Amino acid sequence: MGVIDPAETLKTVLPEQFGKYSLLGHLATGGMAEVWLARQIGLQGFEKIVVIKRARPELTDRDTTRRFLDEARLVATLEHPNIAQVYEIGSVSGSYFFVMEYVDGADLRRLMETALAKRQRISLADALYIMIHVCIGLHYAHDKRDLDGHPLQIVHRDVSPSNVLISHDGAVKVCDFGVAKAHYREGEITQDGVVKGKFSYMSPEQCQGKPIDRRSDVFSIGVLLYELTTLSKLFRARSDYALLQQVVEGRIPPPSSRLAGYPPELERIVFKALARDPNERYQTAQALQLDLEEFAREHKLGMSSTRITALMSSLIERRSDMRIRARGSKSDTILDTETPSGSGNRRAFLASGSAPPTPLVDGGTAGSASGSQRSRMLATGVSSITSAPSHRSALWLVGAVLAGGVAAAVTVADQMIARAEDRTAAGALAGDVERIAALFDGSARSTHMRADGIATTPMLRAAIETDAATLGDLATSEMVFTAGKGEALEVFQFSGERSMSLLRIPRTAAAVQPLKGRATQIRSDGRSLTLLASAPISGYRAGLPGGIVISTPIDVTPIQRVLSEHCVGASLTGLGGELVLVDPGGAPGGAPVKLAVPSSGEWAAGPAALIATPRPSTGLAWAKSTSYMSGGLAALLFIGFIASLVRRTRE
Repeated sequence: MGVIDPAETLKTVLPEQFGKYSLLGHLATGGMAEVWLARQIGLQGFEKIVVIKRARPELTDRDTTRRFLDEARLVATLEHPNIAQVYEIGSVSGSYFFVMEYVDGADLRRLMETALAKRQRISLADALYIMIHVCIGLHYAHDKRDLDGHPLQIVHRDVSPSNVLISHDGAVKVCDFGVAKAHYREGEITQDGVVKGKFSYMSPEQCQGKPIDRRSDVFSIGVLLYELTTLSKLFRARSDYALLQQVVEGRIPPPSSRLAGYPPELERIVFKALARDPNERYQTAQALQLDLEEFAREHKLGMSSTRITALMSSLIERRSDMRIRARGSKSDTILDTETPSGSGNRRAFLASGSAPPTPLVDGGTAGSASGSQRSRMLATGVSSITSAPSHRSALWLVGAVLAGGVAAAVTVADQMIARAEDRTAAGALAGDVERIAALFDGSARSTHMRADGIATTPMLRAAIETDAATLGDLATSEMVFTAGKGEALEVFQFSGERSMSLLRIPRTAAAVQPLKGRATQIRSDGRSLTLLASAPISGYRAGLPGGIVISTPIDVTPIQRVLSEHCVGASLTGLGGELVLVDPGGAPGGAPVKLAVPSSGEWAAGPAALIATPRPSTGLAWAKSTSYMSGGLAALLFIGFIASLVRRTRE
């Protein structure tokens, strides 16, 4: 079977209208669903912004549809202020969806990342307020019963920063029960031994595939409490295996080692929530909530939703209703400019100095002042040219100042908009890098699962200690080995440092590099990307271990399409040959930037990086011409002002 490329989800495009909802934009794509922002319009001007979660169209098998509807039915039963509400479940053209509450704000992950970027601490009172409400919401879900009074035994299983939403109004809501385990869920889709959720927020028993209960979520709450109060990541490793091992066996550093002055009483609460033995942990989320509230009372911490509103205002920009409605429209930005205008009764600008007095000739001739006039001027000591300019001269100067002000204002606005465009482009490229990393990690994870499944086949473990002929017969008769489109699969037998290829499928494929143990490599030959994933094969007798290596291509077409919207040139380096994702073709652009591609595993070819040339910022298209025209007009008006002064002097 072939590899399902997780980046294929980027290709999905919905029409602007989806049933009775108008789609405003794509928010996210998960394992079995897509999330869209939408607007519902009803009678008499009724309007509501909602979130639509739709089953992915390419996953239409019965099991996936049942799981999607199970999630919808489960969350629809949860009606609590601290849980994102589900309003409706339906289907459009055979596509199932459910409508959820839109929370105008940000998730906890973005809140912490923004606080770190702005070097702003989240106060202990605000952190505890958020975590207390997370406890309240999850305890409600844990204790939820069906209509007959039977406990549903819900366990969220994916309590992480991205699943805690905080609104600009100070509300805290838990969302995404997509991998939640409930007693009533038909078919029991989360059998013991299947790992679901995010590794760095799982409990030790969940990482080991053991049976879990509500105490597993309590451990995840403890991780959130640790990270929110210290603004540092608790579990971090270079591979999924190392991360799981760290959660299960690693030592948890005290919060006081990450943050000076951390309260000892709160540290004891954190360690109890993070106890590796579930029996030593808080037995309910409510018990943890009560201890946090008691700590807050003893330390006189002022906690309120008003403080959370202020925190969100200082860290996260609030999107107005008008901006939300404008999403997805043809006009990206509406910019209103104000041009100052002078009032009719504005005072004229007066001369700051005076010219030297002109000598007067007694008994003057025609054109000179009369004797009485000379007497009045000499008595007051004021020459005719030192008097204030006429009203007309003042208008020349006012016009020059206003025109110059317009030129300066347009120039400043153009520069500000250009800088904003540069910041937006930088953020878009950072998002593209995250997509590349997610593509690599998702492909590596799915390929490793296949390699592990094949490596543990009993027939293969027995045949690895034989020869190539036996393996060839096994591949032909038993169909243990299959390769997807563009893939190559090779089985090796290791003897010390030597390796021998026993089987290659297809036979015409190029030789695959032998990898020992469980390893991952992503390589580029300058034209395409190839993922190598290996798994060890343990024979039933010692002495002849082996391994299987799967080579599969990585489709970067969706990444190329997204990158082409943000930059004029882009290439991926550090994976062998340089892979051009967007050909610049001589197009002008901004200064090239290099962004490291984060990895949750080890890529033997070296650290990957994206070198991108952003699209040049355009600013205001009419700014330069307007600035030049206004500046020229200001110069002409100022010349007119000087000329009027000269005429007045000559008079």
